[in-house]
Amino acid sequence: MAATRHGLIHEMVMRTSFVQQGVLKVKRILSCFCVAVALTAFCQVSTASAQQASAGNIAVIDIPVIFKNHALFKKQMDELKESVDAAEQALTQDRDQMKKMVEELQGYKAGTPEYKALEERMAKVQADLQVKVGLQKKEFMEREARVYFNTYNQVTQTVSTFAQRHNITLVLRYNSNEIDPTNRQSVLEGVNRPVIYQNQIDITYDILNILNNGVQRNAAAPGSQVPQPRF
Repeated sequence: MAATRHGLIHEMVMRTSFVQQGVLKVKRILSCFCVAVALTAFCQVSTASAQQASAGNIAVIDIPVIFKNHALFKKQMDELKESVDAAEQALTQDRDQMKKMVEELQGYKAGTPEYKALEERMAKVQADLQVKVGLQKKEFMEREARVYFNTYNQVTQTVSTFAQRHNITLVLRYNSNEIDPTNRQSVLEGVNRPVIYQNQIDITYDILNILNNGVQRNAAAPGSQVPQPRF
């Protein structure tokens, strides 16, 4: 009888130990499962936050609009145009002088000393005129290039400062002009645009307001209104 009781007690102890071990295993599994769920949720939240941050750190800018409404750029280009017009006027006077010399040459008999002297003089004037035109053209092209280069540098520096201030990590160039389906060139340019869609990330007029700050804004297109900064 005592042996039987001892056997029952031993069996109960073994069962209790087995149950306890089973409970511990279940607890471990549940604990690991909870940790896994927590990590998954954290990763999902982190990924979503990163995606939102990335989306919020991208902006676009319409460079053609900037150049079209950049007050200082337009002022410098107007001054360049005035210089070109003045040079054209001076060349017109030189051409008129050449016409008079041609008319005068017709009054001399070919082969005479007077004819040869005037002919040589005309050749020199024409050669000098061609050199003058070439030098002026080169000067105006270099001057125009400097205006564009300096303006673009100013724009990029302004964009860089603005982006750093507002935690923007990427600024893409885009074109806001509508595509003309009847114009092949317009369609090709539209197809090759790097930005297909943007919503509320355009900083064009924010940059334009900074660039035109303190500069007379007579360069804006007639009737156009420059929106106020959003930041």
